[in-house]
Amino acid sequence: MVGKLIDFILRERVLVIAFSVILVIGGLYAFQVLNIEAYPDPSPPTIEIIAQQSGWSAEEMERQITVPLEIGLNGMPGLDHIRSISLFGLTDIKCYFKYETDYNYDRQETLNRLQMASLPQGVQPELSPTSAVGEIYRYQLIGPRYSLMDLRTAQDWILERQFKQVPGVIMS
Repeated sequence: MVGKLIDFILRERVLVIAFSVILVIGGLYAFQVLNIEAYPDPSPPTIEIIAQQSGWSAEEMERQITVPLEIGLNGMPGLDHIRSISLFGLTDIKCYFKYETDYNYDRQETLNRLQMASLPQGVQPELSPTSAVGEIYRYQLIGPRYSLMDLRTAQDWILERQFKQVPGVIMS
């Protein structure tokens, strides 16, 4: 079988070279046109909504904010399921959409539904950043003359505060 393939390649050099050129041109075209993502996200489209109200208990957050938001968000096209958690002064709702839906459309539909929700005065739910899933930047704090405690202190009291001042940065 291998011998026949080699014989064909040697007999039909022009055809093999033409086919190779077509493959190279097609590959270069695909390289320029295709959207290449360095770290593809295998998870389905997910929209996270966060609402805060200082001083409210988890029960108050659930009853007055989480439940009305969930009711308003239910029934969106392509919505698979909703998960929520209510904590002291915080509501976190995650809307999971089906794989085939468009993320930007899902995000816009969620924004439209949030505007129609009936919430207490002063409560303004917000969407988390566009790409909340995934790592954008990871760093390591090192220093030959510093102890681990010194590095941790610098991280907690200097770097974290400065990073949080940058728009769009979320520290975890």
